[in-house]
Parts: sequence; structure tokens; C-alpha cells
Amino acid sequence: MVMGAEANAVVWKDEFFPEGFIPEIIELVTSTWGTFKNPNRNEHEERITRRFAERVRQEKNRRYDLPFKIRVEVSIPDVENGQEIGRVDFIFDYIGTIREEVYFAFECKRLRILYESGLNTNNSEYTNEQGMMCFITGKYSEGLPCGGMIGYVMDGKTEKAILSLGKIIKNKRLALKLAKDTGLEHSSVMGISQNVRETRHILNERKLTIHHIFLAV
Repeated sequence: MVMGAEANAVVWKDEFFPEGFIPEIIELVTSTWGTFKNPNRNEHEERITRRFAERVRQEKNRRYDLPFKIRVEVSIPDVENGQEIGRVDFIFDYIGTIREEVYFAFECKRLRILYESGLNTNNSEYTNEQGMMCFITGKYSEGLPCGGMIGYVMDGKTEKAILSLGKIIKNKRLALKLAKDTGLEHSSVMGISQNVRETRHILNERKLTIHHIFLAV
């Protein structure tokens, strides 16, 4: 029997998020959405995310093969002054490590929001400093190889959301540090799944993949 610190070295050996679980996380999110009471099309993303994350947590608890704890609206402090620099919408904490920063984070944004004045694609919000750029700057998932974005497509037209967002992402390729000749592409872990895409980024010679899930309201 391995005891004490030696046992800890064996049990808590993982320092990076196990990417093999990403397809299962994506599948959990997409399948749970199918059983989730669809939001009102005027509902704000914070409330949608709180309700949805709790539903995902319930579904995860029915399974025994996902070694994660799900946390919602997780505060991210500045290590220099302790002030909050942001909140991750929800994260999958990997329980196979003692390192606090080994997790898979989701940032959630509404897309194609319908107002009385017309349609707002909200693509800029999705790609800006409060969206995808949180992963690019290291605000979320610093040093980790992957992160996730969830787009709530408020008018239900996911194909149009993906097409228009893809154009914006290509236009912002320098700021988003996209890998050469890439854009919003089919998922490498989910195949040609209709509503899952990915973007690949090069950050100071470190590779980052952002997995994008589009959920029709």
C-alpha cells in the first residue's frame, strides 16, 4: 500500500486538464440542453446560465464516469492585489489534481438577440474582452490548452449564427491569434456535429483550442 506523500504523488499527478474528457463534456452540455426548459427569448444570459449550469450539474450527478465538480460564476482574482478581474460563467473542476487552475471553463454569450428595434447578432460581444479574448489574454484558463464558449442563439437560427460569427472571427484573426489559415471550423473532437465548432490559437508558442457550442433557443 502506498502511504502519505508518496500516495499523494500517485493519486494527484495530473497537472493539465485531461483533453480526453472534452467530447464527454460537450456531449453532456448538448444533451442536457435538449431536456432543458428553453429560456424566454428576452431572458438575459446570466440567468440562462445559472439555470442551465444547475441542470448540467444534475445530469452530471446521474453519471459515474465524469470526475468533475461544476461551479457557477467563479470569481477570478488578480494575484497582485486580490481584486476580482472577472467571473467565469461555469467551470468543470477536474478532481484528479490538487491544482486549483486545472479546469475547463465555459464563457456564455447570447447571439442573434431579437429586439423591437431589430436583430443584434452580438458577435462583437462574443469575441471581445468579455468573450473569447478572456482565453486569449490568459484571464481564464491561463496556461491550459483548452476552453469553451457557449452561444445561446436567441432566434434559434444556429446556422446563420455560425456563419456570421465565423466572418467576425476571421476579421479579428490577429487579435484572436488564430493559427495560420484557420477560422471557426468543424470540431476535431466531435466530427461534423452540426452545432459544435472550434478555433485554434497560438499564444506565445503555446497552443490553445476554444470549443464553441451553439444552442438554439
